[in-house]
Amino acid sequence: MYGFFLRAVTLSVLYFCLIYWTGVIEVVTLGGLIAGACIAGIGSALLQLLAWRIGGSLLRRRALLLVGSSCLTMDIMRLLPGYTVTHKLGALILLGVFCLLVLGVTEMTVEKE
Repeated sequence: MYGFFLRAVTLSVLYFCLIYWTGVIEVVTLGGLIAGACIAGIGSALLQLLAWRIGGSLLRRRALLLVGSSCLTMDIMRLLPGYTVTHKLGALILLGVFCLLVLGVTEMTVEKE
């Protein structure tokens, strides 16, 4: 259970830092940014838990995490009020970086089989 909370907090902080320090996505309020970061962190940690419970090959798990994290991040940017994408290519690169960070945090925190 500590691993789940560690992943959720780590991913929330990383998401917050990515959005706050880059000018690609503008958020009107700090509260909206914190809410989005918490949703992204907890959602990504739940996706990691789901991917490892489903089982299968390591490639399948990583593909599920990449697709799930990208869909979750795009839904956060689309559905939460105050998020404005100023540069579409930059947002796509930011999305890719966040998905790679999700995979990296997963590799560091999930026990090896």
